[in-house]
Amino acid sequence: MREGIAPGAIVAWWRGGEIAFAVYAGDEKQRVSLIGSSGREDRVPEARLAFAVEPSGRAPGKSLEDRRAAAERVALVEARARAEAAAIDVATVWDLARGSGVAWSESDLADLAVGRRTGEARAALVVALVGDGVHFIRRPEGWQAREPEAVEEILDQNRRSARRGEEKRAALEALRRAGAGEPYVAQGSEVERRYLSALEAVALDGDEADEKERDVAREAIEASGIAYDRAHEAAFRLLRRVGVFEDDDENLDVRRYGLRLGFPDEVLRAADEAAQRGFPRAGREDLVSLVVWTIDGPRTREVDDALSVERLDDGGFRVGVHIADPAAFVAPGDPVDLEAIARGTTFYFPDARLPMLPPAISERAASLVPGEERPALSFLAEVGGDGSIGNWRVVRSIVKVAARLDYEAADASIVDGSGRAAADLRALLAAADLREGFRARAGAVRLRAVETEIVVAEDGTLVLERRDTGTPAHRLVSEAMVLAGELAARFASERGIPAIYRRQAPPEGRLPQLSEPVVDPRVVRSVRRLLRRGEAGLTPGRHYALGLEAYAQATSPLRRYQDLVAHRQIGAALRGERPPYDAPALQRVAATTERAEAEARRAERSRDRYWMLRWFAERTGSILEGIVVETQPRPVVLLDATCTEEVVPGLAAAAGERVEVRVIRANPRADLLVLR
Repeated sequence: MREGIAPGAIVAWWRGGEIAFAVYAGDEKQRVSLIGSSGREDRVPEARLAFAVEPSGRAPGKSLEDRRAAAERVALVEARARAEAAAIDVATVWDLARGSGVAWSESDLADLAVGRRTGEARAALVVALVGDGVHFIRRPEGWQAREPEAVEEILDQNRRSARRGEEKRAALEALRRAGAGEPYVAQGSEVERRYLSALEAVALDGDEADEKERDVAREAIEASGIAYDRAHEAAFRLLRRVGVFEDDDENLDVRRYGLRLGFPDEVLRAADEAAQRGFPRAGREDLVSLVVWTIDGPRTREVDDALSVERLDDGGFRVGVHIADPAAFVAPGDPVDLEAIARGTTFYFPDARLPMLPPAISERAASLVPGEERPALSFLAEVGGDGSIGNWRVVRSIVKVAARLDYEAADASIVDGSGRAAADLRALLAAADLREGFRARAGAVRLRAVETEIVVAEDGTLVLERRDTGTPAHRLVSEAMVLAGELAARFASERGIPAIYRRQAPPEGRLPQLSEPVVDPRVVRSVRRLLRRGEAGLTPGRHYALGLEAYAQATSPLRRYQDLVAHRQIGAALRGERPPYDAPALQRVAATTERAEAEARRAERSRDRYWMLRWFAERTGSILEGIVVETQPRPVVLLDATCTEEVVPGLAAAAGERVEVRVIRANPRADLLVLR
């Protein structure tokens, strides 16, 4: 027991950094028993006792009545102490005490503050000092007055803290009003900027956002009262009401990946000037006499490949794959080129397209439009009766497209023999069959999957466009592009020209027997999951799925920077010049463009999914048909209408079974689809 303190006394004691009041009820096992104003008993070390406020009083017993009486005594004493503390001017006490260089006792400071040294005066003084927290610091030997500089610094911190607290309250109130649908009034404070920044981070990155950002955003979301399925959805909706996002269908991938929208004026001027100059014809082989066709989707603007064919006497074919050559208009290091490598590729979204090259070049001057002479890089090869490649060459050329066909028209022409392109299309299909068979014998994987592309029409209508990769027109175009890629790789490797090759390692597991093209969606799914992702490198290597020993991308130079670089390398070699890119330069190009193409795939998948969920949302309650393609670890159905694979919880059906599912709910912004 501390000297001078007996059971029944009201004491002040330290609970953390705060002063508390209690009735001293006794001691036991080196701890003292204290009963506070709530009636709760605390057992604390004796060292935490400060002093007696009322040295004597009735010692409480164990009964509930005694505890209640003790609590009432404490409450009265505490109320008086706190009332008196409120009247103490701590700054004046500090002004009297500072400069002495000594630590002051509570009694001496109480005498300065209220002219008394009683227990209650000391209690009031300590309550005032603790509440102030600025002018004095408690030490073992007593209370030390802080230096004026330290006091001013603390006061400044307190003012800043108070200002931040007020800014926080104002910002959260503004967000609450926005969440309730009221106009948002910007505060212009740092705290507001912090909330908005955290909300944007969560809207863009979801659970991958920094944990601190998620905590700040969560506070803002809770203050707004917005109902939501997922945090990133709530963050978007709140920022939409605030005005950070301009549209309910905002493409967040533009911000997420820092995509470039319009072209700078300097780039547009340079592109226009290059297009007006035209292309130099010197050194190009005139292939204008060849009958050349293009086959593209109806919405394609950048036409970068065209085909020609001749039947040979031995039953084979001479196939020409003519690729648009924007290298004739875009020189390394010019403004258009620098912008193109910064973009890396063209981004295709259901509601927008972000081209790699300005339209003056990609859609007009370099595009293989019908009836116009255009520069090209032509891959010419003889395809034998067994599908092998005989004589072949790559030339810088000039071509003129006879007509542009879409896939549907080309398929119809092949089937019924109608149209002036029918004979050539049938010959190209025959050559494609030979090439596909040759690659299949070399181990190529042939998947025939129907795909659906969702498009936002000008009037906002969502349209599903189906694409069957197994139709004749798609197959002949695909084989022609593979042929050109094989020849580009051969050309570069045989001449020792630095090039970016595409390789693919064997699958991670054992594939099923694939003697025929795979059409069963269950097998297509399983094969795709086993195949490894392709990779880029500066040395040729086998591409497993294509069944080729070497392959390089060169068929999309209007929309893929790696292909434009391939054209420059091959073109320089054909002119007898040194290639513009050495190996280190190509490594830098590959690193930049691989990142851009990976971002393009992620962004396009994300945006496609958003609009597809919009399509589902418009059909809430509808019944859709599909086929079960997986049952473990969860049921997955390939839907006929969308060609998307969707999880259907609780589905009791076998793989391969046809089923009907109902659209229960779709939330595009939350990436949520519920099917039953």
